[in-house]
Amino acid sequence: MRILLIEKDGQDYLKLRQLVDEQDDAVTMEWAPNHENAVRLIKKNNYTIFLVAFYDESQQSFIDWLYEYTTSPIIFLIKSWFPKAAPRLDSLRTEYVNKTHVSWALIKQMIHHFETLRQFQETGNKFLSAFMQATTSLCLLNPQGTIIEINENALTFVGLSYEEVVNAPAWDIPWNKLTEKLRRRFHVAIRIARRAKTLKYEVNIKGQGNNKPITLEVAVSPITNSTGNVVWILVETHDLSAYKLAEQQLLQASQSDQLTGLPNRHFFLERLERAMLNVQGNKNYRIAVLYIDLDRFRVVNESLGPDMGDWLIMEIALRLQNCLPTNGFLARSGGDEFMILLDELSNLSDAIRLARTINQEVAQAFLLDGYEVQTSASIGIAYSTYHQSSNDLLRDADIAMYRAKAGGKSCYSVFNSNMHAEAMSRLQIEAELNRGIEQNNFVLVYQPQIELQSKELLGMESLVRFYHPQYGLMSPLRFIPILEDTGIIIKIGEWIIQTAVHQFKTWQDAGLPLKHVAVNLSATQFRNKHLLDSVREALEKSGLSAECLELELTESLLLEDTNSAVKTLKQFKDMGIRVTIDDFGTGYSSLSYLRRFPVDSLKIDKSFIKGIISEPEDIAITVATIDMAHALGLSVIAEGVETVEQRDFLRDHGCDCAQGYYYSQPLNHEEFAKWTIEYEKNTHNDI
Repeated sequence: MRILLIEKDGQDYLKLRQLVDEQDDAVTMEWAPNHENAVRLIKKNNYTIFLVAFYDESQQSFIDWLYEYTTSPIIFLIKSWFPKAAPRLDSLRTEYVNKTHVSWALIKQMIHHFETLRQFQETGNKFLSAFMQATTSLCLLNPQGTIIEINENALTFVGLSYEEVVNAPAWDIPWNKLTEKLRRRFHVAIRIARRAKTLKYEVNIKGQGNNKPITLEVAVSPITNSTGNVVWILVETHDLSAYKLAEQQLLQASQSDQLTGLPNRHFFLERLERAMLNVQGNKNYRIAVLYIDLDRFRVVNESLGPDMGDWLIMEIALRLQNCLPTNGFLARSGGDEFMILLDELSNLSDAIRLARTINQEVAQAFLLDGYEVQTSASIGIAYSTYHQSSNDLLRDADIAMYRAKAGGKSCYSVFNSNMHAEAMSRLQIEAELNRGIEQNNFVLVYQPQIELQSKELLGMESLVRFYHPQYGLMSPLRFIPILEDTGIIIKIGEWIIQTAVHQFKTWQDAGLPLKHVAVNLSATQFRNKHLLDSVREALEKSGLSAECLELELTESLLLEDTNSAVKTLKQFKDMGIRVTIDDFGTGYSSLSYLRRFPVDSLKIDKSFIKGIISEPEDIAITVATIDMAHALGLSVIAEGVETVEQRDFLRDHGCDCAQGYYYSQPLNHEEFAKWTIEYEKNTHNDI
């Protein structure tokens, strides 16, 4: 360390030099008795610090030069603490010491102080530069809350000038967004910062000019010195509006169905859960859930394409919204299913009225890109009970919806306790049906088909039966709908075709006089894109000629999507397979549609055959069907023939073929072979 003492009194220099030499060997002290000598030494050497004896204002010009020429600290040695003509004070590099109290320890302390101030100045300059250039809004306060510095971003945000803000209490700046509530929160934050603690909080204001909502995060942080005292308070604000908007959009996306914009299933369950809490807290509080499933949506989706299917879903969503009461909450569950929560029901019948309204609205035709599309809705309704969970309520509505769907199109059903037991039974049956093929629980039975005029055995219709391990032989009316709903029908249907053609080929090879075997196709099978391949494969594996296979499809199935149906039927015909329209007359019978279908025969439903002897309407329908079919070049089969009178009526009116209990009940393959042999022996006798 190198010190220059500027002192005209040589005795004072010697005293001070002795103090330094006695206590610190690493310090060199030099002496200049006057300003001229001092200037020469200063220009020649670098000094750590200057000790300047100050007597009067005649020294001022030298002191000014010293401040300009060097950056080293200056300690003025004076005879009193407050001389009348004290030199200017630069707090970062100047100190005063009474000559009578000077000591080396005091000088060392001051040197350390100067070094600390220098480092602080460097840090402060960097801090101030970063402060002014920061992209966030920054404001520096003293501990009393007065603004001592503010950066450009903050000024731009509040729309005020530097002069309007600096030296003003932070809560009193003339900012029109500064409400009384914000002032109070700011006061609290300042008080907390004075205790050397940071406070962060969010405020919502309206933006300058456009009044757009803005969310700000305000951080009020203390800045302390080395002793821990708060010297400054830094206020930093971040505009969280974009973040909050993105957060809201993400939340909305997580709660919304992307196609319709409706709440999704997850959001619906949250609302339902909250509603159930009200139910459990108040026995008089009632809610209802409506579970809505569109009928025939799959047909639209597969025939017109997924884009049209999406369009239909959006149109349905709009109609449902128009039906919604003020206490209703609508969501899309997924696919072609929607859910409605009716909260705080005043009358339980409100849910039924809503279901009826929805059915009326949805049943009206939709015009999609020039196509007129008809659909309907199956609706399940479930009412809350005091001890029920939200999942139970939704499950019950779902069960009721399936009951409505089983009842036909455009129906609704209200859940009752019996439905749950039936649903559990259905689940058990589904499991058994899944295992049915592997466990040989499915069997085929065969019912003969007889040519009425010649009495010749033409063939048979194959019918599937299921032996349930617990319930025994189960009615097809009970298990076929389950096969359809679950999609198991695809696997079972392939097994039926393979088994039927294999059995027929076996009988044919054994010499039985049979011309064809008829197999029923369900709607799900008919829409399956692998149907043609699976039929072709079954024929190839069995070695049976395609002309021996007859496929039966219901009239309603074909009318679901006529264009697609015609295309598939033509492919069957190209293979040589015969096609029959089953249950003719029970659906929407139309001559114009019938002419489009490349089919071989019609099967009159047994419901008409039952009344052909005594019911004029059934007689008229049956005779008209026979005549119409023949006019179109189609043969006619009557099912459900049980009496000789029915047989004779049909024969006399030109019906080509018949089957029913009059001839035989459905038989297993062994019984059918025996029956065929016996029938051939008695071909010319009435049975």
